[in-house]
Amino acid sequence: MDIYLIRHGETDYNKGRRLQGVTDIPLNARGIELAEKTAEGLRDIAFDRIYTSPLIRARKTAEIIRGSRDIEIIPTDGLKEISFGDYEGLTVLTESYNIPDPDFCDFFNAPERYHTPPGGESIEALRQRTTSFIREIMSDPANEGKTLLMASHGAAIRGMLSGLQGLPVAQFWNGGVHKNCAVTLLRAEQGKFEIIFENRVYY
Repeated sequence: MDIYLIRHGETDYNKGRRLQGVTDIPLNARGIELAEKTAEGLRDIAFDRIYTSPLIRARKTAEIIRGSRDIEIIPTDGLKEISFGDYEGLTVLTESYNIPDPDFCDFFNAPERYHTPPGGESIEALRQRTTSFIREIMSDPANEGKTLLMASHGAAIRGMLSGLQGLPVAQFWNGGVHKNCAVTLLRAEQGKFEIIFENRVYY
């Protein structure tokens, strides 16, 4: 089983360094362009199934990559981004930082010390949710030998990868956040997996 994990294309929130989380922000013009270039790079991959986060930026990315293939796109909360709760829409840029928690950037720099925002999702909850989903997909006999595409988000993908690798929370960002429309290929057989490549871009 081959699983192509892709982060969605760029949005205006990405460009402005605003916390996006589960806020449903669409791709911007560059995001669409990146998805189109990635679709060209993956044009010869014969996908059997496509899963996506229900958020429009991921779903649109999946639709662009699907192209003319006659494949249903299946939305699932297993691929949804982490929620930043009350802090969504705020910015982490130093010159315009407006997040009530002065230590919020522990999310990126020291995740083991991260304080979950009011109404938000913890890193551990994200890891459990995303890893449970991908393990279920990997263990389903119906997926044996299949090629899958999964469109997701930066933290959600790191949640899956760090969960599958059994990394401590302190190493959550091991490998860094993936670029917009970057692709990671997982190969799974009989419950075991290997990362064939990670964070590859086609633009």
